[in-house]
Amino acid sequence: MHHFEIGNEIETHRFTIVGADRNTLTVDLFGHREGVHVADYVRFVRALTEAYTRLDGRAELVSEIGNALLTLTFKRGQVEVRLVRDRAVRAFRTNQSYVMPALAQIGIVE
Repeated sequence: MHHFEIGNEIETHRFTIVGADRNTLTVDLFGHREGVHVADYVRFVRALTEAYTRLDGRAELVSEIGNALLTLTFKRGQVEVRLVRDRAVRAFRTNQSYVMPALAQIGIVE
């Protein structure tokens, strides 16, 4: 199981890859499992790497059916986080220092 956490001084949320094959990852977010295409996960990691490096931009992870699961939007050192499980949405702000451990867990993709 591979996981990373995203949060701030008040809350932390865990994103876990619980299964994988060549085409699809099964991810657990808030105790809810979703399928994600491997290519979409790689796009998310690349966008996250770029947005973190520039401290500007957006990285969005989408499910197999195209629904946004996790969106990180960087703006001048602040990060807006949006997590979606079924119809439940959790949004909060943090700063880029709280994203660094998540990026270290994911790894930088060039």
